[in-house]
Amino acid sequence: MRKIYNYIGMSLLIVLMALVQAGCSPDDFTSPNGAIPLATEYEDAIQIDIDQTTNYVTFSFTGKGVTPVWILDGKTYSSSFSMKKYYRKAGDYSIDVKIANANGMSDGVITKTFHIDKTIISGFGGFVYDSDFNLWKKATIDAPTFWYAPGWSQIADPAYTLSDGAYTLSLPEATTDTWQAQMALGTNMGSSEGTQYDFSVILTSSQDHPHVMIKLVDSTDDNVFYFAETRALTANEPTCFWKSEMEGLDISKLKLVLDFGGNAAGTEMIVENIVFKDHANDDGTVIPDGGSVPEPNWVAVDSADNLWHGVTFTTSFHYAPGWNQIADPAFTVDGTEYSLVLPSATFDQWQCQVHLITPALATTSAENYDFKVTLNASNDISGVTIKLVQDGGGDNDNIFIFTERFDLRAGENIAAKVIDATGVDITKAKLVFDFGGNPDNTTVLIKDVILQVHKD
Repeated sequence: MRKIYNYIGMSLLIVLMALVQAGCSPDDFTSPNGAIPLATEYEDAIQIDIDQTTNYVTFSFTGKGVTPVWILDGKTYSSSFSMKKYYRKAGDYSIDVKIANANGMSDGVITKTFHIDKTIISGFGGFVYDSDFNLWKKATIDAPTFWYAPGWSQIADPAYTLSDGAYTLSLPEATTDTWQAQMALGTNMGSSEGTQYDFSVILTSSQDHPHVMIKLVDSTDDNVFYFAETRALTANEPTCFWKSEMEGLDISKLKLVLDFGGNAAGTEMIVENIVFKDHANDDGTVIPDGGSVPEPNWVAVDSADNLWHGVTFTTSFHYAPGWNQIADPAFTVDGTEYSLVLPSATFDQWQCQVHLITPALATTSAENYDFKVTLNASNDISGVTIKLVQDGGGDNDNIFIFTERFDLRAGENIAAKVIDATGVDITKAKLVFDFGGNPDNTTVLIKDVILQVHKD
C-alpha cells in the first residue's frame, strides 16, 4: 500500500491535481509508462536563492513536464514554479517539495534546508548569532531562573519555551516596578581583563514596555557588571540592545539578567540572538556610525533646560582600597567643574565612590532623559561607573535611570553620554561616580554635567 505523505490530506491532493491538469495539457507531461513522478529525480531542479540583506528567499523549480508542490511549515502549499517568501528571524529553515504530474503525486518528498543570517529589525540588528565567534552559543547556559513578584509579592514563575536559542515567556500578571519580573540566565562562560568584548540581544514584547532592564553581571557579585541599562519596547517591534568594545572584566562565570518589571498583564516576551564575543574576532558585522543611539539635541550647560544647572548638592564618599575605607579624597567645586584627588590606588569597582546628593532634583517615568559629562583623569582608569539613582541607599539603589561604565585615558577629555534613557520616578536624585581601579596619585576632573529631558 502506498504511503500518503502526512502533510497533505486527500482533499488537498484533489485540488492540487485539478490545478495541475487545468494548467497543462497531457502533452506537457512526460510520464513514461503512465507512472507518477519519482521525487528524487528532481533534486537538482530545485533552486533556493537568499537575499541576506532583505531576508527574502526565492524558491524556483526548473523541472520539465511536472509541477512542484511546495510545502512550507507543514501547512502552506503552492504549485508555483517560482515564489518568494520573507523570513524575519535568523535561523535554519527547511522546505519540502513533492512532484506532481497528470498521473498523481510523488510518493517521495525532497527536503531542502537554508539559513537566514540575521533577524530583520528597525535599525542595527546586532552581531551574528551563528558565528563561530559567538561565545554565548558555545557556552553551557543554565535553565532560566525567575523572580516574579507583582506588588513585591512573589507568585509562580512565568511559563517559557526555548527554541533555537530563543526564549519566549508569558507574563500573565502586570508588574509596576523595576526588578519585579526578573529572568536570569547563568552560564559557564567567563571573560578576562585585557580583552574587549561585544554583546547584543534582540528583545520583542507583545505590548508596549517602558523599561526592560538588561544587565550582564558576575554570577557571584551583582556589583561587578558590564552594563545595567533599560530599553523601551514598542509592541511587536524587535529591538536590539548592543554594546561594542567593552573593556574586559575578570569574571569566571557570567550571568545575563533581564528584568521586565513594569510589564502589562498578558505580555509575551521574546529574548533571542544573544551574542557575546571577543571584539577582535570579526564576524562581518558593520557597526553603525555614532553608536547605538542617535545623538540628541544637547542643551547648553547653563541652560534652564539643563536639570543639573544651578543644582546644589552635598557629597559623600566611599574610598576603600582593598575594601578598607580610608580618609575621603580631596574634592573641590569651581562652577561647573569638580576636581578629585586620589592619592591611593584602588583595584575593584565600587572602591572609589563619589556621591553628589541633591536636595530635590526629581525625574519622572513619563519622560526619557539624556545625560552627558566630561571626564579627564591624569592616569588611565578602566570601567568608571556613573549612576543616576534615588538617594537613600538600600532598596533605593535599585531605583535608577542608568548605570553606565566608561574608560578614561590619561589626559584625554572623555564625553560620557547616556542617551534616551527611560525615566523612573525619583524624588531626590543622587549622581554617583565610581573610579574604582584608579592608580596611585590620580586626579580627576568632572565638568559640564548636563541632564535633560530627551531631545531628538
